[in-house]
Amino acid sequence: MEKTSLRKSTCLTPQRLDAARRNSQRSTGPRSEAGKERMKMNAVKHGCDAAPENEAAVMRALGEDPERYAALQRELATTYGPGDALWDQQVADLGKLYWRRNRIERMETGLMRRALEAVEERQCGLRRALAAATFDPSQTALMDLDLPLPNDRCVRLRQLLSLLGVICEQVKRKVFMPRQASVLATYYKGQVGWRPARIGKLLEPYMAWLQHEEYRRDETYKRYMLNPEPLPEPGPEHYQELLRLLEEERAAVEEDLQHAVEVEEEKAAIERDACLAPAGETWEMLLRQEAALDRSIDRKVRIILTLRQEHARLCRGGSRTAPTREADDRAAEELSKVVGLDAQTESPAEENAAKTSKSPDQSENVIENKGPAAEGVAA
Repeated sequence: MEKTSLRKSTCLTPQRLDAARRNSQRSTGPRSEAGKERMKMNAVKHGCDAAPENEAAVMRALGEDPERYAALQRELATTYGPGDALWDQQVADLGKLYWRRNRIERMETGLMRRALEAVEERQCGLRRALAAATFDPSQTALMDLDLPLPNDRCVRLRQLLSLLGVICEQVKRKVFMPRQASVLATYYKGQVGWRPARIGKLLEPYMAWLQHEEYRRDETYKRYMLNPEPLPEPGPEHYQELLRLLEEERAAVEEDLQHAVEVEEEKAAIERDACLAPAGETWEMLLRQEAALDRSIDRKVRIILTLRQEHARLCRGGSRTAPTREADDRAAEELSKVVGLDAQTESPAEENAAKTSKSPDQSENVIENKGPAAEGVAA
């Protein structure tokens, strides 16, 4: 008997080709110019490699204002300078570097805000879980519900504290039921503590007495036992010790809950501080790009200031309408403030004076060395 494979055949039949052609007509993407304009920026991530003609669209896709970028370029272009093509290109490049630097800072702020939102969301979830696990001791009907055991320590302690309040209220009214012992066994399973163990032992006689009383009211049990004798109820000392231990255990759980909540708040505060410097490949990449942009901005500023000084030197050398040295220095200082470099520029004369200047010790050494030679000439 020939076996038939359950795998689909890779052979393209005419029917499959026709179906593929029909499906391709439905998945061509937007056809209008407005739709294409909206969809072409869907894959934008950081916009650093965008073409010049798409700069405005990239800025809008990243939530930036192209008008502000144009205003920055105009502000840099209207500073004092030669005004030639080289100068204009350097200033335009500087504007792009500043804009990309601001974009990197926005990315870093976004990463910090995302991490802070995650911390706040966890804290909000913890508060909701604590509120859901809190109920009044008078709500005795909740003892009959199979409440799930929470995984979080704070929520588990909060729910245990609520259940202990219900058990204390029932014991004060001398209401005993097997559910009380089972709840304590569930929440204290695997834990070491003499008080919960002692509470379980003190509840056992009440459970036995309660079960015996139920059997005595059963007709089948009466027929089986001709003379059933009542089981004595535990004495008042037994009852007082049980009530005292329940109150002490309730206070101890409340103290543990308060400590656990304080620990969680301290952890949340530490995580908020850590959000100021997120870890990961994305954060490290942003830091590297930020450092590279800072170096590029510094180089571009030095180039612009060098062009400015060269232009001022040429103007002082030949033209009658050349500005004075004080005007050139003032213009260079204003330009330094505009481009973000606070260091003042020096004129060529000052640079030469700085190179040839010597310390007082060096001057004294020169005089001492020239002393004998000067005396010989005088002689």
